[in-house]
Amino acid sequence: MRFYRQNLSLFLVILLILGTLGESAVAQQKAYQLSPGKEIPLLSVGAAGTVTSLLLRRNQVSLDSTQIVDLSSDRLLGVDLSAIDNYHQGARIASDVFLSVSYLFPLTPLLLKDARQEYGAISVMLLETILLNETLTGLSKVLVSRPRPYTHNQNVDFADRIDDDNNLSFFSGHTSYTAAISFFTAQVLSQYIDNRTTRNLIWAGAIAWPAATGYFRYASGKHYITDVLTGYIVGAAIGYFIPRLHETVAKRGNEASTDGIHLDTQASQMFKLVFVF
Repeated sequence: MRFYRQNLSLFLVILLILGTLGESAVAQQKAYQLSPGKEIPLLSVGAAGTVTSLLLRRNQVSLDSTQIVDLSSDRLLGVDLSAIDNYHQGARIASDVFLSVSYLFPLTPLLLKDARQEYGAISVMLLETILLNETLTGLSKVLVSRPRPYTHNQNVDFADRIDDDNNLSFFSGHTSYTAAISFFTAQVLSQYIDNRTTRNLIWAGAIAWPAATGYFRYASGKHYITDVLTGYIVGAAIGYFIPRLHETVAKRGNEASTDGIHLDTQASQMFKLVFVF
């Protein structure tokens, strides 16, 4: 959990710095529009939820040795039973790397001139995405207090089974964060890129990256399949809908690119792939 908190704090600092860039010029046709009626509620709820989440997790009491001995897998869903045999340190490290790299994704709009001109607005939306994701993820972890799969694993050293976050399994924060950031970035980039093939590749990457992260969390014994799936859906929904909420009417009216593909239809198709996956 220490790695998780450190990365979240670092990311919020980066967002504040990027937000100071503002809009260096006025774009001919803005893709996003901020308004107090949207930003005040989103930022207020997100900030309050994030602070509450971090405070509660700081005071969270982990499972002790007696509680771990008494654990039973009888109440687990059938789809989750396979996770209790997993405990791969390499997979855990891989999931940390995937999460860390995902923090770089929101920098990619800076490569596009029109996006750079609106990066102040993009930074605010990204901050809202992160705060809301932390609110839902963090509060769920504390309120559900689900023991992680490795706490059931008799082959894992007992000292490792009583670590400081052994009952924060539901739902996967690594997966929700990578999904939120990946989908956010893909949706933002789609507003500035007309080429269908490029957009398809971006969305394919946005779908695959958190899926791989989720797999590594499962393989490491940190999460059950239901933890990963829930984290994926929650993060993807937040990352997709926050930019959509801020799109300008003018931009939506010109969503059809030069190749005749409607962006909204394309994004909807990508969402269907997520649930099929």
